[in-house]
Amino acid sequence: MAAEPNETPHVNEIQKEYLRIDKDWLSLHYRISIGMVIFALIVECIMGIILVHSDMLSTTVPRYVFKFILVPSGVNALCIAINHAVVKSGKVSQTAKIYTVSIINTVICFSLFTAHSAFSVTYYVFVTAVILTTVYASYQVTLCTSVSGVVLLVISELFITWDLDKPTIFQSTLRLGNFLISLFIMFSVSMICMVVIHYERRKNRASIRIEEERVTLKKRLKMDELTGIYNRKALHDAMRDLEDCNPRDHYIFGITDIDKFKNINDGWGHQTGDKCLIAFAQLLKNSCEKAIVYRYGGDEFCLIFNNTDINEAYEMAVLIQDKLKKIKFKEHPGLQMSASFGLAQYESGMNAARLFMSADQALYRAKITRDTIRVHEDEIVPEKQKGG
Repeated sequence: MAAEPNETPHVNEIQKEYLRIDKDWLSLHYRISIGMVIFALIVECIMGIILVHSDMLSTTVPRYVFKFILVPSGVNALCIAINHAVVKSGKVSQTAKIYTVSIINTVICFSLFTAHSAFSVTYYVFVTAVILTTVYASYQVTLCTSVSGVVLLVISELFITWDLDKPTIFQSTLRLGNFLISLFIMFSVSMICMVVIHYERRKNRASIRIEEERVTLKKRLKMDELTGIYNRKALHDAMRDLEDCNPRDHYIFGITDIDKFKNINDGWGHQTGDKCLIAFAQLLKNSCEKAIVYRYGGDEFCLIFNNTDINEAYEMAVLIQDKLKKIKFKEHPGLQMSASFGLAQYESGMNAARLFMSADQALYRAKITRDTIRVHEDEIVPEKQKGG
């Protein structure tokens, strides 16, 4: 568990959830294709039985079974096999899987329409393939599916004569009318799906934008306006989280402040004092790669070192002290800063208030001599404590 406040925007999680939804729908889309094939086979068998026992059958039973049951079912089975191989493949991207399942669904519709186009209702089977793509909220997927559906419909109607008893659109005005109406419906449904996708995408973008604004506002509430680092509220949240951290994690809590800061304010002015605070805060932030820095109040700052031992934290404090002395202000060449540190080691189950008090007591002892680093007396102290 990290000591840094939990301010990671949830936008990535929202986008990941959208991808999970697409993945779930892809799986359902694939199963719907299987269901269509199975349902069509059952209907074809039932119709075959009815036709065989009636006087409507105009061909032999074997020929009927071959043309209207075996061939369409074989083509559809091949489509399902391709779908299965693509959907289950770990080497094919999510986008490629979506396109494959959508296009193959139109091929299944083409197979069913070509075999049973004598029934005018089969004209509209392509519409289902288009509608099923709207969940992906992708203009390209829906447009590609719609265009492929129209092309396959035209090919089947104009260039393939599977059922010899079926009149062509050039022989039947009624069939021509149905064909033209089906094209109009395909176009209309495609446009409606595009509009639905447009508003669905707008809704998704709005939800992400609102979440971004919420997270930004929440983060601002935990940032110190003057120094740009985390404030006391963020520190309280981090200290609370420490109590629930993994016992195997190691944390060092430190408190530091600028020596004789009141004298800086009184002698150089509060504006200069603010510049000192900003410079010190940036030094702490840039120097502590393993620590999160918080402004507790005034010139007092807190640090939470993650997975760091007391010696490493101590050496980091020494480095900060050295760098702080090198900070110069052009308008105030005589101004030099120093800082004192109090460090305490977190132990599993330790109360956050006790940890803070331990570091505060160490800082109090460091302030006696100033420009000093002190470790809480109950901890393992480095061999040489600066200033001691």
